[in-house]
Amino acid sequence: MKLERVVFVILLLATGGAVAYYSGSLPGMTRAAEHRFNFGGIGRGNGQFEYPRALAVSPVDGCVFVIDKTARVQRFSPDGMHELTWHMPEVKNGKPTGIFIDQQNQIWVPDTHYARVIGFDRDGNELFSFGERGHGPGQFIFPTSVAIDSEGFIYVSEYGGNDRVSKFTPEFEYIMSFANDKAGAGWMNRPQTLLIDEDDAIWATDSCGHRICRFDTSGKFLGAIDIEWPNDESAGFSYPFGLDEDDAGRLLVSDRGNNRIVRLQKSGKVDGVWGLAGRAETQIRQPWAVSAGDGRRVYCLDSWNNRVQVIDW
Repeated sequence: MKLERVVFVILLLATGGAVAYYSGSLPGMTRAAEHRFNFGGIGRGNGQFEYPRALAVSPVDGCVFVIDKTARVQRFSPDGMHELTWHMPEVKNGKPTGIFIDQQNQIWVPDTHYARVIGFDRDGNELFSFGERGHGPGQFIFPTSVAIDSEGFIYVSEYGGNDRVSKFTPEFEYIMSFANDKAGAGWMNRPQTLLIDEDDAIWATDSCGHRICRFDTSGKFLGAIDIEWPNDESAGFSYPFGLDEDDAGRLLVSDRGNNRIVRLQKSGKVDGVWGLAGRAETQIRQPWAVSAGDGRRVYCLDSWNNRVQVIDW
């Protein structure tokens, strides 16, 4: 057994499973993840969840927003204290699977089963809405994520027959679409979460393609990350859903099918992994989303366990 795998087993025994597994040599190891606390629990009361599927941390005040399958949007303090709940305006067709918070603390919700994007203020007051059902330019089937570049252009990903990313002006006027079935190697099979970094690179989880894709703001495909552990063909991504960037510029991926959070350099090098499948305090099941807080803090949406796990990494 390789030395780093031996160390991994020792750490598992010592920590009850709350440990990051690192590839590479021992001198290259980075700081391990430390579990801090959980919040949530199953139920329909304030601060509880029924299958949460969307999470985001405000870049303005650090508050945490979670949407569950009851179509509630709940706001929590950075320490997990419930502050506010509001409901999406319609729920019969289905519930949202994504959420984005901009630098003005506006909450953008891709209202997945209503083929639109709705904007709210932090207190749940509706500010705007755009989109309609269809396959044409500027229309949606099942929108999943929103991101905004440095010039204010808006990007919306979707699936359900369109499987593409559409670009809009700040006034919600359609410009173009990319990453669709005409994009060759850049086509994504159910893009779930978008992230635009400080260089205006667009990163996206190609969830059913089991990879992370990168585009520029013109929609040009720049490549993809499809991780593999040495000597372990089964250890690549499995339905990566959530995506964010930490303070050090590393990508955080909620690798839903593998019950873990993966941290990557933008070169594609795996920097660390946290999570083991299960229901114990430091175990995780089917994480739909991940979001970086201040400093080392990372919020992991433990969807099947109806809670948020908070780690320092």
